[in-house]
Amino acid sequence: MAIRIRSFPIAAALMLLSATFIVSHAGAVDRTQYFVHTAKDGDTLIGLASRYLVKRNNWPPLQTLNKIADPTRIRPGTPIRIPLSDMKTEAATANVIALSGPVESSAGKLTPGTAIGEGTNIKTGDNGFVTLRLADGSTMVVQSKSQVKLDIARIIANSGGVPITRLGLASGRVEARVNKRDGAPGRFEIATPTSNMGVRGTSFRVSADEAGKSSGGEVVEGIVAVTSTGSASNDAPIDLAAGYGTIIESGRPPLPPVQLLAAPDLRDAPALQERILLRFKFAPLSAATSYRAQVAVDRAFTQLRAETTFASAEAKFGDLADGNYFLRVRAVDKHGIEGGDAVLPFKLKARPEPPFTSVPANKDKFAATQVEFKWSNATEADTYRLQLASDAAFIKIVSDDRGIRGDSHKPAATLKPSEYFWRVASIRADGDVGPLGDAQSFTLKAMPAAPNPPKEDGGRVTFTWGGEAGQQFDFQLARDAKFTALVNEKRLDKPEITIDKPSEAGIFYMRFRAIDPDGFVGPYSSTQTIEVKSTKWYALFLLLPFLL
Repeated sequence: MAIRIRSFPIAAALMLLSATFIVSHAGAVDRTQYFVHTAKDGDTLIGLASRYLVKRNNWPPLQTLNKIADPTRIRPGTPIRIPLSDMKTEAATANVIALSGPVESSAGKLTPGTAIGEGTNIKTGDNGFVTLRLADGSTMVVQSKSQVKLDIARIIANSGGVPITRLGLASGRVEARVNKRDGAPGRFEIATPTSNMGVRGTSFRVSADEAGKSSGGEVVEGIVAVTSTGSASNDAPIDLAAGYGTIIESGRPPLPPVQLLAAPDLRDAPALQERILLRFKFAPLSAATSYRAQVAVDRAFTQLRAETTFASAEAKFGDLADGNYFLRVRAVDKHGIEGGDAVLPFKLKARPEPPFTSVPANKDKFAATQVEFKWSNATEADTYRLQLASDAAFIKIVSDDRGIRGDSHKPAATLKPSEYFWRVASIRADGDVGPLGDAQSFTLKAMPAAPNPPKEDGGRVTFTWGGEAGQQFDFQLARDAKFTALVNEKRLDKPEITIDKPSEAGIFYMRFRAIDPDGFVGPYSSTQTIEVKSTKWYALFLLLPFLL
């Protein structure tokens, strides 16, 4: 797809620039910029014109502009203003200092250090970024999904490196930091299909929609002169000060300066990220309609790695390598103007990833005094770490075992009835320990106690055992240890039952289990045996369960 940037001859572009930049001396109505030469002994206007001007004989206008009585004799130290648009220029280049993601260029493959000149087109894809450094050290960061053209890249001849730069932004976004200069400030302009924005010594942002019908600008530092192209206000730029933004629609004057929204508060956002999906929650701003978030490896955000926009006060990113980063978030108002920057340094340590846990299932309940834990095999893991605690914050650690081989482990600790929490981490062969996985919980119930000795009353016998308030109980009496030949089975509302004596002699098997008010069904108690001889009861309760 061709980049839609209008081409301008250098001379014509310089004349356009002279009408759109802030004047180098405060308080003047004229917006022309000047190079200021401090006269030295022996300087003449004819000599200066020959040195600096495209038309070497065009010195009379300099005499008028600077009110010089004698063009052949200038007092040393006199400041001589020379319009930048009349001066000789030399070709300059911009150098790529950082790039990532999908990037295309008419200059061929770009790498850090590549020099590009006038006429170079650059197109970035989704999460594609390019940072350029100009001849004077100013930087431009071409954002994701943008199309730009380096229209003009020149230096004023014999000026000590005073730059003239024009960047055409067809669509997308550019963030620029233009260095301040002593003496002549140079010129820097970003042109979109609907606007021209000229600056010096300024940090600002420019955006343009894909349709070419609207553009925007926000100023972080300094002042930007904004001109709407194709409108009656073309010759009347507005000055956009730091902390303000504007929108320029096709054929209309710029929106009067709008104060930027405050930077979001990231103090409660987590500075340590331990999952592949990064999540940063923060307090929403009432005037924000959306947010933009970016991730870079440097605080200056010249080396971007990811960018996204989102409607809620939570930034999410994926597919980033472990390392140290900076998050930058800004709110977007109803006009689409982006606000102040909030920056958070953070660390991503999500690898090696923890395994998936399987046993016990999360929120499971069961009766036991020791527990075996199971999980999946993680690809990068050589061994594992299992952490068990009696609180969700993992302050009350019950066991913390490392170097576990395989996908299961039974800690040596004998556990009391309570709620427990567990999690697992992967450990690489070189000893690199990954983050602990999400905590899983389970509740240990007390093992069923043996029944109390039975009480015989005539032809009936009563059995009792321990229980908790609100529990129900399942009672079973059978002729076999597998409880397939049931003699009595009943759901009870209290931990006791009275039954008739069996009418036949023999060995009988008895057990019970508790059902909690929340529906949890506990295990059966150990099987007890009752031996009936003739018509009298002789009961023996074995406290060990049968091995079936």
